[in-house]
Amino acid sequence: MSITIRTATKKDIETLVKFRFMYMTDVEGELSEKQVNALNSQLPDYFATHMDKDFTAYLAEDNGKAVSVIFMVRLEKPASVHFLSGSTCYLMNVYTVSTYRRLGIASQILDRLISDAKSEGITCIDLSATEMGKHVYLKKGFIERGNTEMRMEL
Repeated sequence: MSITIRTATKKDIETLVKFRFMYMTDVEGELSEKQVNALNSQLPDYFATHMDKDFTAYLAEDNGKAVSVIFMVRLEKPASVHFLSGSTCYLMNVYTVSTYRRLGIASQILDRLISDAKSEGITCIDLSATEMGKHVYLKKGFIERGNTEMRMEL
């Protein structure tokens, strides 16, 4: 096994869509036809439009084959005591192919992302952890802030 970590490019959009579906299927279960169609319609355009701007995807590859991914969405907010610069990011879609789990790959990608975020002046990284990933984030220094996330679907 020879793992390399790199920033995704627009040539990787098909792979990013595939990993988004794998993540959502693992977390949400079977997707409806309506969901699949909507996602297939939106995701490629989103990645093409936002990549190199406010979206970055990191890929871990084993001999050129994608085995793990993390999405980072940059957000500019009014400054707060928790993000003094106003520059924040949200991590999404942290996903590793099942046969590559528990090898520290997601942790390696996360290290790269944290380093890049620091160099960009990002002062806060948020995420919503799954039970499977929570230990990885805690080991990296993320803190639990309670279950305060709320949503209204329109």
